[in-house]
Amino acid sequence: MTVGYHVTVSRQGDEWRAVCPALRHHGASVGGETREEALTHIENVILMILTEMERNGVSPPADKPIASGVLLNISTE
Repeated sequence: MTVGYHVTVSRQGDEWRAVCPALRHHGASVGGETREEALTHIENVILMILTEMERNGVSPPADKPIASGVLLNISTE
C-alpha cells in the first residue's frame, strides 16, 4: 500500500519540526537538527503508524492537503 501525506516543516529555535496534521494525534510530530533530518524522521514515523494500522486492520485517515506542505508518498510494502 502506498499513501500520500502532507507534512509541514518549520524551524523552531535550534531545531526543525516536521508534523503530519492527518496523523498528529497518532504521534506524527518530530524534530531534527536539519530540515532533511526532520523529513526523514517524519517519514519513518508515518511508516510506523501506517504499518501498525495495517496490522490492526484499521484504515488510515485521509490526508489533509496543505498549500505550503511537503507531500510524502509512503509505501508500507
